[in-house]
Amino acid sequence: MGRLVAGMAVVGLLVATGCGDGGDGGASPEIKEFCDGFNEINEEFANINPVEDPAALEEAVKMLRDLEPPDEIADEYATVIDGFEALSEIDITDQEAVAQIQDQLPDAEGAFDTVGQFVEDKC
Repeated sequence: MGRLVAGMAVVGLLVATGCGDGGDGGASPEIKEFCDGFNEINEEFANINPVEDPAALEEAVKMLRDLEPPDEIADEYATVIDGFEALSEIDITDQEAVAQIQDQLPDAEGAFDTVGQFVEDKC
């Protein structure tokens, strides 16, 4: 069940933020490289079903972790990836485990929103 939550979070980030307006708007090479990598991952994994294909979920998270985010979102991006990985390792029906993750990553929701908005705006 934890894998499902993490998977839905990854898929949600990819679907919600993938591709933006398609223009780089004069973005720096760092931003362009990040966006290109993110959009490639989006194309490959946006339609995965993490319950049916847990290996694809693990690969998507690994590829997202391997991206080098621009400095302006580096901290938030790391928090998002840490959240995905933490969620994939717990039983979501264990409310104590869920509460621990929330305590460990209190800024995860804000980080998710920041990264999503960045990708939508810049990629």
